[in-house]
Amino acid sequence: MQETPNYTELMITAGENVESFSFRPLDAGRDVELLYKWMHQKHIAPFWKLNLPLSEFKPWVHKSVEAEHKDCYIGFYNGEPVCYLIAYSVEEDPIKDYYDYKKGDVGMHLLIGPHSCLNKEDGLSIVRAMILFLFDRYDAERIIGEPDRRNRIVIPILKELGGEVLGRIQLPNKEAVLISGEKAPVIEKLRENNIEVDIRNSMTVPGNELV
Repeated sequence: MQETPNYTELMITAGENVESFSFRPLDAGRDVELLYKWMHQKHIAPFWKLNLPLSEFKPWVHKSVEAEHKDCYIGFYNGEPVCYLIAYSVEEDPIKDYYDYKKGDVGMHLLIGPHSCLNKEDGLSIVRAMILFLFDRYDAERIIGEPDRRNRIVIPILKELGGEVLGRIQLPNKEAVLISGEKAPVIEKLRENNIEVDIRNSMTVPGNELV
């Protein structure tokens, strides 16, 4: 019996442009050096505040992998690692007290690693793929984001993809913009832009019971 791959693969087509994305669970051993490098970059460190010594960073990665109410992933764009994605259960998080929470909502934290991908075209493609992956992985109808209000890259992208700004909120570690991404508006944006999505593989490893 052939085993189902432990990753999700998406092919996203816009006109003649075809982009390949894949996501797999974070591996605390294999990925620690990559995440360590990303967390020390100037466009990431001010927001994540995890530019720690490696001896302190490794336990954080292991703790993230073992957490019960969140799942962590590394995302690839045309075969190259480009992003880190955390999905978390809104039901188990204080964020549910800041808006009209519905059972099944999935929260997300994200970062784009390579500085070369911090342009509108690549950023839009990568964040779109992350959102589509979460819809597929958790069969979710709504995704909640809470980026730092200073993030001038991610917030405009989320809005362009169909996200709705619910307002600003003060969290313990930051002032954030609360954004809701309903599945229907996101899919409608795909239709408006003639973008086709083909999900080649959907991972079946434990984790989709998060919500």
